[in-house]
Amino acid sequence: MNIWLIQTGEVLPIEEDVCQMRTSFLADKLIERGQDVLWWASAFDHFKKDWIVRKDTEIPISKRYKIFVLKGIGYRKNISLSRFIDHRIVAWKFKKLAPKMPMPDVIVASMPPHDLAYEVVMFAKKYDIPLLVDIRDPWPDILLNHTTRVFRGLAKAMLQYDFHMIRTTMQMADGLIAVTDTFLGWGLRYAKRDRCPFDKIYPLGYKRLISSDTSEVSERFLPLLQFLNDKFIVFFVGTISEGHHDPSILIKAAEKFKEDKRIHFMLAGDGELFGRVKEMSVNLPNVTLTGWLNQNEIEFWLQRVMVGICPATKNVDLPTNKAFIYLSAGLPIISAWQGELKETIEKDQIGFYYPPNNVDALVNCIINLYNNPEIYKNMSENAKRVFDELFDADKIYTEYAEHIENVAIEYRKRG
Repeated sequence: MNIWLIQTGEVLPIEEDVCQMRTSFLADKLIERGQDVLWWASAFDHFKKDWIVRKDTEIPISKRYKIFVLKGIGYRKNISLSRFIDHRIVAWKFKKLAPKMPMPDVIVASMPPHDLAYEVVMFAKKYDIPLLVDIRDPWPDILLNHTTRVFRGLAKAMLQYDFHMIRTTMQMADGLIAVTDTFLGWGLRYAKRDRCPFDKIYPLGYKRLISSDTSEVSERFLPLLQFLNDKFIVFFVGTISEGHHDPSILIKAAEKFKEDKRIHFMLAGDGELFGRVKEMSVNLPNVTLTGWLNQNEIEFWLQRVMVGICPATKNVDLPTNKAFIYLSAGLPIISAWQGELKETIEKDQIGFYYPPNNVDALVNCIINLYNNPEIYKNMSENAKRVFDELFDADKIYTEYAEHIENVAIEYRKRG
């Protein structure tokens, strides 16, 4: 089969040791199963806020696997007018270029961005191609959460066409895929229908590296490794940006531990708030900022840190990749996220929840894990079990790839 994947906000597997994400896992599984894959992506790196290439470009990954990147205008902030325009341009370019390509047997369009997903559904219906929409974030609804209550009605009116696009997309898709049960319910409400066999839930998950050569990594980090010997390392990995990815609370927590040499804070990542966080931590010897890490480096530190943090500045009910990364190494999680992550933490005893922005609560969670080895051990074992049962990317994306193939076959049978 010729299968198109549409996703503009993930790290592209064009360099060695990149930390793979959902579409990359799925593409690998489809290739393993003998399918051809064309991944439509953006020429702009959403995480590093920089250009991958500066023009529309087809990037060959292998004989049966290509990535076509489309250039918008780029953006500096995740919530910004320039990002809005960037996504509109990419969607418009897809509309112009897609009919010139060999027709696919089935398409999976990730959302966000919703405007690109809308153009994909219009294309799919015009050429009678089965389409699955993969819901990662509930756009444009989520944009209203970044608007003060007094202006929320005005913002909704200004986004009227965007809500039209999402209703149309959900109603015309042949099946909805979601990363959580909550998101599937959200999509079905827009689709105004009950769940059908083409609708599925596949969590984000993470692919644990069974064997990894970390000798070069060890050499690079040797002085830091020696300095951190025997310390209890509190770990954050991911984008350092506004919204749901601001780890500033870890610096405030580190201030409370600055006289305690046993507990250390490590922040791995980069982003628009990196400079501010670095300035906040300049007088704190118990804080290390590593910058971006590749997958080998992440795996290296996962085996040496003790607990993973999912901070949040306000109530947020979304999945987060970093939780699956922590679980893959059996790390207990301390999280301020609501929804299914909070439910899993409490039901399976894999860590602690703390209210957003509550530094004292976060500090108490860290102390609780540090002072209670038995609790730590149980939570670590539970984390490994939950990951193996629910969030192993090998299992998730094997089933996801099989589902895509079945949808394409069933669609043709229905005529």
